[in-house]
Amino acid sequence: MVKILIILALVAMLIFSIVRKLKLLGNSVYSTSIAQSSDVIEIKAPLSLYKSLVQKTLVTVVIGIALLLATIILASKFKIALLMLPISLYLIAQFFILNNHIKIARDQRLFYHVKNNELEVYYDNDNKYKINLLNDTKSIVEVKSVQRNNGVLFGYYKLVTSSNQSVYIPYILRENQQTMPFFDKLELFEREIETKLFPII
Repeated sequence: MVKILIILALVAMLIFSIVRKLKLLGNSVYSTSIAQSSDVIEIKAPLSLYKSLVQKTLVTVVIGIALLLATIILASKFKIALLMLPISLYLIAQFFILNNHIKIARDQRLFYHVKNNELEVYYDNDNKYKINLLNDTKSIVEVKSVQRNNGVLFGYYKLVTSSNQSVYIPYILRENQQTMPFFDKLELFEREIETKLFPII
């Protein structure tokens, strides 16, 4: 009984975190302004996309919580039920991956200049720099999850420059069709591809 109460308390905290995340997504982070044109693309995701990802991931988390509760109840009689424990924890962990990727996506602002292949990176601490994809890119690593969950595939690109600076670009940003010219360009580069169970940045 005590275990179930602890789990219910943890579930309540998780739901509170999800609701809070949805509210925070409506807040603007930046005051940086760059003139927009057909040659400059801001690599971002609209609020509606973030909310959609949170809702889809929430379904996965709820399934994980249901499995966890079922595992605890059944394990008291059937020890074999413990085999479901890793699966339930994996599903619940999807929310923490989403939270990590949204934070990275919103802690920086990216502008891609199509004509000269330059990526401008602005951080919320006022740091900024430019990367020429053709001349300054030392390596590109693509890291992705082992599978989709409820249609969501987590992953990210890690761009390492010749000056050893790293830029992390979550997959969630490529869900915006307007950013596809940038991601199509990345696909042309030779890159190392890694698969991870939990692609935390």
